[in-house]
Amino acid sequence: MRILVLTLIAFGLTACGFKPMHAPGAFSDTGYSFEKISVVTVKEDKADFLLKQALRDRFGDNANTQYELRIDPKVSRGGLGIGADDVASRYDMRMSAKYELVERKSGKTVDQGTVSSISTFAAPRDPYGRISAENNATEQVARETADRIIIKLANYFESEDKE
Repeated sequence: MRILVLTLIAFGLTACGFKPMHAPGAFSDTGYSFEKISVVTVKEDKADFLLKQALRDRFGDNANTQYELRIDPKVSRGGLGIGADDVASRYDMRMSAKYELVERKSGKTVDQGTVSSISTFAAPRDPYGRISAENNATEQVARETADRIIIKLANYFESEDKE
């Protein structure tokens, strides 16, 4: 009985046009894959490195590609939950990234935009604990920002395919 239900669900998903975005060859029917994009950052600080790594984990480390994704992330931290001693106990880690997808051959910008993400973390009194929590939040916000950029790019290429 379970096999029959799973089979019907699988057929239902294929009939509705569902395409898993992160699967290898997810856009193969449109002739597009993320392997055609290489990632470049404006600066080389920690936030840039983490965002570039998160995107490369999803795209692959590609060279000589059709497109170049240029990203410029900005990170900020804001205190939340200020205690009676005027010390923050929680923080928001924010990342805002401007991106630009450039076609290498023509040098033309084909898509651009800005995405942002927020991660909240607790700040223990121990300085090492706070550093560790801040590092984890920075990594998390970089992964979330990378996912949002991928969604924007997938929407762009899907709309280009329909034209």
